[in-house]
Amino acid sequence: MSQQCPLCGKNKIDAALFCEECTKKIRSDYEVELPENGAGEIPPEEVLELPGEENEITGYNEEVTEDLPEDGEFTDMTMVVEDLPEEEEFILPVDENPLRHEEAAAVGAEDDREMYEETGEKAPLVHSEPIARNYYPEKKKKRGAFPWIVLTVLLLIAAFFVYNETIRKGNLERSGWETAVRENSVEGFLTYIESHPGGTHAEEAEAALLSLKLNEASVWERMKMTDKVTELRDFLQQNPASNYAPLIKRRLDSLSWMGALHANTAASYSDYMMMVQSGEFSGDYLSVAEERYEMLYQSFPVDVASLDSIRATVNGFYSSLSAVDHSGISRWLAPTVHRFFDSGTATRERILGELLVAGAQTEGATLKFVPDLQSVQYDKALNNNYKVNVPLLKTYMKEGSMEQVPGYIVHLELNPLFQIISIHETKPYSGAP
Repeated sequence: MSQQCPLCGKNKIDAALFCEECTKKIRSDYEVELPENGAGEIPPEEVLELPGEENEITGYNEEVTEDLPEDGEFTDMTMVVEDLPEEEEFILPVDENPLRHEEAAAVGAEDDREMYEETGEKAPLVHSEPIARNYYPEKKKKRGAFPWIVLTVLLLIAAFFVYNETIRKGNLERSGWETAVRENSVEGFLTYIESHPGGTHAEEAEAALLSLKLNEASVWERMKMTDKVTELRDFLQQNPASNYAPLIKRRLDSLSWMGALHANTAASYSDYMMMVQSGEFSGDYLSVAEERYEMLYQSFPVDVASLDSIRATVNGFYSSLSAVDHSGISRWLAPTVHRFFDSGTATRERILGELLVAGAQTEGATLKFVPDLQSVQYDKALNNNYKVNVPLLKTYMKEGSMEQVPGYIVHLELNPLFQIISIHETKPYSGAP
């Protein structure tokens, strides 16, 4: 056995494995129990395995040489092999290539085996298997979820189309038919036919539509000559989309205007304008209604005494005119009249003479004038004259029958003595007597 410590190279006793310092270090740092100096000798067949990491190349244990005495310092990669010739050490460089490590380990093991065969000593155990490489289990490739997503989307789209073509359309058609039957109108059945052509109830809808059309035609033939506004309004309410609706509205407009003209008051013209604004009809006579409303609306504060005097003049003049009482007419006329209906300025006497001539020419036609004294409207001018508007109804006998023509508005101007200095009228329509 060598008289030098195989770890640090210092002298040791023959019976000890290591020098005294190395023995203490092994016991304290690695907690390994070694035989006391001189207390026995390890048989040559046994090899002491020191704690440490096994070298991947040689298979021998590598001892960490930190904190060793300065005389016995070793490099990190210094490998100590037991029973090699004294002072013979070799250092293997580090190589990161594992293949090269394996080749070097195999070559080193073969050389050691030959050396031990020559000396006759037993070689220590050496790993014969190649160093295991890092092994990472191959991950199984997961099948993508994309095909399943696409398949699900396609199934949902197909289900939607099936629902839309069968259940939804069936529900809409049934609802449309129930609505048409409930309304029982031309518009309702037309809506059903247009929304569901070739539907389950298409033939029934066409038959009901034809029946309603025939009924509308017969109703129109009856109503186009009627004077009842309520019947026309009921028809429009029941058949708002009828082809006869525009004709019905025009007829309703005409009758409403005739009613306002017959009443011939500010209130009646106001009602007509309100119906036009509500959209009940177009209002062919709206501008005339507004003009007449302005004539008869009393905006000037009323003086009762003045109003009574105005009413007395109007009533006396038209009573005398209806009775062809020239002396009575003369009483209510001023000495000079600036306008007498269609004539210009004339004296009172001249006007009376023209009335006599006109009465003789219209023999056989008796005229009566009925002013609406309750609807008299007046305004007092700065010269103290009174401008008066009065609704008037004319009644005359023609060919043995009595006819009434409402809708006249007489315009008078009275002096402070309440005598007529001007008179003319607005006719209800062109060509009125």
